[in-house]
Amino acid sequence: MKKFVIASTCLVLAACGGSNSDGSSKTTYSSCKITDSKALFAEDRSNDLKQCWNAKGDGYESQGDALQWCKRTVGDYISSTYLIGHTVEYAVESTYCPK
Repeated sequence: MKKFVIASTCLVLAACGGSNSDGSSKTTYSSCKITDSKALFAEDRSNDLKQCWNAKGDGYESQGDALQWCKRTVGDYISSTYLIGHTVEYAVESTYCPK
């Protein structure tokens, strides 16, 4: 009986982990992308929505750490791309950026 409980526990834990179809880990945050843009010009909005960055290494285990990294990354993008910034929304995901 004890072996059955241990084996069952191992199977449940193995099912929780694993990889997404793109090879990224299901248990980490692997990318950051802009999900909405309030830029004045349509071309700028379109360009913003194409932005996506992959985290280094295996990504972030903590959503808070991933969001801090994403906020810095998006801020760097906005300040290096536009003279006058604008509002964007962003999100972190467990998958890599689409190619």
